[in-house]
Amino acid sequence: MKGPYVSPLIIAAIAVVLVAVTAMVFGLPDSWFCGLLALACLLIALDTAYREARVWAVTAVTTAAVLSGAAAYAAYAKARGRRQP
Repeated sequence: MKGPYVSPLIIAAIAVVLVAVTAMVFGLPDSWFCGLLALACLLIALDTAYREARVWAVTAVTTAAVLSGAAAYAAYAKARGRRQP
């Protein structure tokens, strides 16, 4: 009997999330953290699109877009000196 199949894209997404969370503990800037989470969402979107789960793919792409915007805003705010301590 075969076990459940986990896609390499999902394994890569989990690895990216683990790297992001671990690096956040050690002081990763917010822009990088949000960018890495957006990358993980895009990997999940690729996997769900391949599996033809349209609703989940659109949800993952939308989440990636929001996280990309948050990353851009964090980078802009840090450059302008508006970040709260």
